[in-house]
Amino acid sequence: MDLGQALQGRSSRAASILLAIVSVLLVTLLYYKQNAFLEGFEARTYDLRFKSLRGPIPPHPDIAIITIDDRSIAELGRFPWSRQQYVRLLERLEAAKPKAILFDVFFPEVENAETDQALAEAIRRAGNVVLATTFEFDRQFRVSGSTGSLPQLERAAAGIGHINLIPEEDGVNRRNLLQIERDGQAVPSLGLMAAMLTLGEKQFSSESFRVRLGERSIPVGHDGALWINYTGAPGNYPRYAFADVVSGRVDLASLRGKTVFLGATALGVYDMRVTPFHANSPGVEVHAAVADDILSQRYIHRTGLQSLFDLVMIVLAGGLSYYLTARMRLHRAIPAVLLLGAAYVGLCYWLFLQGQWVSMVYPPLAAIVSLLVGGGFRYMVLERNAREMRAMFSSYLSSKLVNQLEKNPGAARIGGDNREVTVMFTDIKGFTAFSERHKPQVVVARLNEYLAAMVQLIYAHDGTVDKFMGDGILAYWGAPLSQPDHAKRAVACALAMKQVMAELGARWQQQGLEPFVIRGGIQTGDVVAGNIGSRGQKMEYTVIGDTVNQASRLEGMAKYFGVDFVVGDATYLKTCDSFRFRRLDRVRVAGKDIPVAIHELRGPVQPQEDRLETLFAAALAQFRQKHWEAAETAFLAILAEYPNDIPSRLYLERCLQFKAVPVSTDWDGVFNRQDK
Repeated sequence: MDLGQALQGRSSRAASILLAIVSVLLVTLLYYKQNAFLEGFEARTYDLRFKSLRGPIPPHPDIAIITIDDRSIAELGRFPWSRQQYVRLLERLEAAKPKAILFDVFFPEVENAETDQALAEAIRRAGNVVLATTFEFDRQFRVSGSTGSLPQLERAAAGIGHINLIPEEDGVNRRNLLQIERDGQAVPSLGLMAAMLTLGEKQFSSESFRVRLGERSIPVGHDGALWINYTGAPGNYPRYAFADVVSGRVDLASLRGKTVFLGATALGVYDMRVTPFHANSPGVEVHAAVADDILSQRYIHRTGLQSLFDLVMIVLAGGLSYYLTARMRLHRAIPAVLLLGAAYVGLCYWLFLQGQWVSMVYPPLAAIVSLLVGGGFRYMVLERNAREMRAMFSSYLSSKLVNQLEKNPGAARIGGDNREVTVMFTDIKGFTAFSERHKPQVVVARLNEYLAAMVQLIYAHDGTVDKFMGDGILAYWGAPLSQPDHAKRAVACALAMKQVMAELGARWQQQGLEPFVIRGGIQTGDVVAGNIGSRGQKMEYTVIGDTVNQASRLEGMAKYFGVDFVVGDATYLKTCDSFRFRRLDRVRVAGKDIPVAIHELRGPVQPQEDRLETLFAAALAQFRQKHWEAAETAFLAILAEYPNDIPSRLYLERCLQFKAVPVSTDWDGVFNRQDK
């Protein structure tokens, strides 16, 4: 037994389920391990959602940036400037009365006592200035040092905010640590300080996966970092050049009540950061985006709940992909899984618009892995048997039955099963003579046209073509797949054959061609059904048994009685509620001692009685009772009304014979038919 045979039925299902579980567990493990390669792709999808899918959005209307730009440096002189310039700036901003002024610059060294004191006084008078600080870390990410402004300046400020931006491994700044511990004290980020002053909050608190700021709950990761919901590329926030503000060229009304950030945008100052929107974004705009997120409450949630969602989606995507692969052929399963992945990507984007960052990589990866594993298993093991089935049966089985056999290859295994089937044997009346009168090319062309039409009908009634024997067709119903109504399917097919042959005959006559007349025998009974032959050499699925022989003998009886189809008693008993029959005789066919009742197939059941059937049944009853005179009279009456009824003519001849030569006293009414 090969692997394909071993993995059938329950074994194949168990193997498929096991492979599906292994596929999902593999992707789940990669998710937990935070595989660097896949995480890099995931991060890129995060950037893609910003830049290529969602695009820029309107920033918070109360945030503005005063820029240390190239034009200001050209006008005010080489940077860094004298602190007197910042004193001028604060004096100008007093009239605008902004809610907060956030400095993204340092004043770490003494310039001179007078200037430093003047800046400290300007900061104190403003009352809403936040100065920046930055921290250095050791390898364990513990604070090892810091750089800030002069102590006298920091004491005058309304607060201190750190400006540390820690990029991801690919250099993109996607998160911001809202606080950093220094000597047991939490130092908020510059963006968080901006939100605190704007909202009038003096304190914040940290909880698991969130930071509390008054009534606001800010979602953060396990490390306290906020995923930054960028509003757009550099320049999305209103910008005012430093030189324009201090020189009075800016309408201060445009800054009234605003949260104002001060920072460098000039490339030469080297405060450029990589963000999802742009590779050269001023650091001050990153801090402004953090403040914007908190003020607008437009957060990107990436916490434990989203991780749970990812895991559920990994299982669902992998399981559904495996289900599709198991239920569909690969050429259909592949686009179905791709559509599934596209639908999930659409869901991820929609959730992103709602502020939820869920994985766009791992669930589709689970679907693809399941497709590859499931498809590979199916192609190498399961579909090999399906391909064998299709190659074996497609030439003599309907495509519907072949598809069912692919799903259940065990229904047609090597060897045989006892099955109850209905067998039909047909041939063409006078075909031998027709062959002798016509050229071989004409005979073959007409025969192919006839066989094509008949095979199509057999397939349409879900029958199986066993073989062609010259002009003869052997077909059966009930194997290789069980069909509870196999007898009715066979009888319905026989009636359809009669109708199609009448249509073909009319067409042939119009073309000046000789029409064909078919006849057949149908019998129901037990056979041995299975694949006969040698695997890899020559093999065919067939039925063997006395029922097949009886169908052949009944076809001969159709010839003898001059009717189209003769049906055995077993078939008659299974179909008499749906079709009309005329009982012809009880015969003992060649090679059989037990007589069988035979019936002529007349048509579907109809409301009114068939006169010929009624008259024939009455005449046959007289014949069975040995009332030869009455039977003779009855059959003569039938022939007077139906002169072409051959069964009545045969019985009339028997009446005359038995009148001349009386039958024995033990006569059982059985006709002994020795011809095949």
